[in-house]
Amino acid sequence: MRLFFTCFFLVGMLPAVRAQMHKSLLFNGKGWPGTYFLRTDQQQPRRGSLRVYAHELIVFTDQGQTLRYKPEDVYRVQVGRVRYTTAQGFKAKSGLWATRQSSRLFVEVLDSGRVSLLRYTHYVGGHDNTTTTPLATYLLHEAAADSVVALPVNSAGKGRRFQQALLPYFAARPDLRQLVEYGAITIDSLPALVRALNSGQPFYFPTAERPLLPPAGPDPAPTGN
Repeated sequence: MRLFFTCFFLVGMLPAVRAQMHKSLLFNGKGWPGTYFLRTDQQQPRRGSLRVYAHELIVFTDQGQTLRYKPEDVYRVQVGRVRYTTAQGFKAKSGLWATRQSSRLFVEVLDSGRVSLLRYTHYVGGHDNTTTTPLATYLLHEAAADSVVALPVNSAGKGRRFQQALLPYFAARPDLRQLVEYGAITIDSLPALVRALNSGQPFYFPTAERPLLPPAGPDPAPTGN
């Protein structure tokens, strides 16, 4: 009986937890000067003090207006050196579960070109957002594709499924593909890998510590989780 009431209580709390998560879906908490482009006029830059939420762009204009835009209305956003676009149809971590994001959301652009690397970040927290924890989902998007692919990672930031998801994007760059197959790439070094692909330049590890790679030889099987 005690187990029944415990389960009933947890189920009853789910709407409140989801509401709390929705409140804390925020990329930059303060308004910062930036530029945004609407889908109806993609060549016309518009400026203001911007707050970029996952579900909304809030613009404070110099004339004292407060404008609100949904992701489906916005083409792209730039705040300082940080760029945002929108994506939908991917699964994102939401604490203990993963939720498919069916509606468009704002996501950060880490690199773009032949393949874009995107990051969807949201925050889960305690009462009144006093304590928050960021959860990030990394996405890949080919320029000619309509959808994005979410990258699964294990606790070490890589894993067999991570490798399998990456490999198709690097078929034209055997040097980069080999790094993925050897398990040398983690979620931390992925931005540098995608930059090398888009720029046509060699790959350099972002830190001085390089992983020990096996000698060149037959294609190895992907490593396990």
